[in-house]
Amino acid sequence: MQPTTTRTATSPELVPQPDEAAWREACAGAVAMAPLVVGYAPFGLIVGVAVSGSSDLIAAWTGTLSIYGGSAQLTLLHLLAGGVGAWAAAGAAALVNARLVVFSLALVPLFGSARLPVRLLAAAFVVEPTWVVALQRGDRPGTLSGRRWHYAGASLVLTVGWVLCVTAGLALGQVDAPVVAMVVPLCLVAVVVPHLRLPGGAAAVLAAALASLGAVAASAPAAVVPPIAMAAAAFAGVSSVREEDS
Repeated sequence: MQPTTTRTATSPELVPQPDEAAWREACAGAVAMAPLVVGYAPFGLIVGVAVSGSSDLIAAWTGTLSIYGGSAQLTLLHLLAGGVGAWAAAGAAALVNARLVVFSLALVPLFGSARLPVRLLAAAFVVEPTWVVALQRGDRPGTLSGRRWHYAGASLVLTVGWVLCVTAGLALGQVDAPVVAMVVPLCLVAVVVPHLRLPGGAAAVLAAALASLGAVAASAPAAVVPPIAMAAAAFAGVSSVREEDS
């Protein structure tokens, strides 16, 4: 199919229609997200394995979309499996996801002027990878609409890829502890490395490494190490940026 183009009265050059530009931005966002999805695949497998040990597989798997935060979902599943009450486990998972408020505030310039349904839909996909891709796109020239379509393409690829990874982990079932111990470091690398390109990134990576070492030294379960590292990275990164701005 040939792309739809028009000629303006002031220029003989072909000018892309808005729908074509939006499609290009969405595709660019999808391409930008693809490497992050690959990096997060080990984490998705860990979450899927945790889902396979749940007493209610359908409810646990559905949480992949309703919670939309691997660290929070993993925390919830781990606590429920350990006999913690549902409300206490949900509160702990909400606390892990509280870091997303910081990311949402950073995206206010992108979606603050959008209609309420658009803002609500965009907020549902705010996690580390989409936040990183949105900030990287914001550093380059372009229209506000184009940046939003870029975010939409990235969010779609992340959602599909994440669900597939969790489902694959569910299919694998329970794995031996040594396998999980090997996958966790890969997961941590995928989580913290994108921060290196951002303000406060070095502090975030250092905090994640120290938090991970501390959790391992305290004999924390392997499943809870990634959430601890994520929380430490987010807190240190934001604190570092505030110090630089002050």
